[in-house]
Amino acid sequence: MDVRAGAPQEAELQRLIGRLRSSDVTVRSDAAHALGKLQDERGAEALVGALEDPDEYVRKSAVLALRRIGGTRALEGLRVALGDRSEQVCLQAIRGVGELRDRSAVEALIKGLSRRERSLQHAAIEALSRIGSDAVRPLMEAFKDRQLRRRIGNQILKILIDIGPRAVDPLLEVLGDESPYVRMTAVSVLGRIGDRRVVAPLVGLFLEDPRLQEAVVTTLTQLEDRGAIGGDGAHVDREVALPRAVLEALQAHGRDRSMESLRVALGHESPKVRRFACKAVHGLAGEEASQLLLHVLQDEDVEVKRLVVKLLGKLRDKRVIDPLLELILKDGEQVEEAVWNTIKVLTDLREYEELRARVGKQRAGGRPQVRQYKKERDLSPDWWREQD
Repeated sequence: MDVRAGAPQEAELQRLIGRLRSSDVTVRSDAAHALGKLQDERGAEALVGALEDPDEYVRKSAVLALRRIGGTRALEGLRVALGDRSEQVCLQAIRGVGELRDRSAVEALIKGLSRRERSLQHAAIEALSRIGSDAVRPLMEAFKDRQLRRRIGNQILKILIDIGPRAVDPLLEVLGDESPYVRMTAVSVLGRIGDRRVVAPLVGLFLEDPRLQEAVVTTLTQLEDRGAIGGDGAHVDREVALPRAVLEALQAHGRDRSMESLRVALGHESPKVRRFACKAVHGLAGEEASQLLLHVLQDEDVEVKRLVVKLLGKLRDKRVIDPLLELILKDGEQVEEAVWNTIKVLTDLREYEELRARVGKQRAGGRPQVRQYKKERDLSPDWWREQD
């Protein structure tokens, strides 16, 4: 803060600046401390010079004074002090640029995350979190460096999450970055922040990049769990339906384009992605989804099959009954309960019982065994002899 000084303060300012050149360490340290109390920006230049003092206590006092004075020159000095060899001097400099939210110090603060001193690491995390959105892009750039990613990756994730909603827009901007590590990290952090604005961009990423589909599905699930999306009514069954916001985003990208990507996603290596694609196909295509979903009954994952069985039941199409019965005969107990629950929805009681009997007969390998209660006639030779 710039304070207009009268003659007495001017004299005091010059006296303290002169004492910074004393041969006595204590005098120099006290002078730096006193200059901070004056909060006169004209003292910043002399304090920046004191950052080269051989004694760390003098340098620390100079940094504390610059934090109190503020202003452009003070910030320049604090950035210089970020590279000081003394832990205490560096710590105060980190706290200073954090308090003043100096975006120009971001690169140096990221380097500070690699320092071995825990106090400096924690201070750098706090400072970068305070700086906020201006720190996001440089932090994401650090993920492109393999060594940095290994050393400080977890710290960067913590900072991005701590920044919170302020990080959303910069993170959305890097979803198109060429680095898969940057894109993957951005998707993950967006899910943990929990902001409805990210749904449409994430759905677009799902449609465009199969490599990130599993990460996108995980993030959308996190958003739903956190209440950022969903809440479409008590009647909505999360187990079989996607949130309205997700379906609207798919529709916004065009039904044909979305369906084309979803058809491919039905064959994704991740069961999680395949389940998401099944729900999306059902939500977008409605009654037309039955043929696509019937093919998925051959999926190797039991949970995917069970989901498809439930979705087919919601289509109210009796043509799916025979494929469902074949599924029972093939996979047995794994899907039987889900299949019969679906068939119960599609039929009346008489049809349902007939179908159960039909399956029982097929499982027996032929006609069902019928117990005979009428005594058969004895036609043995002994019987004929007894008649004579």
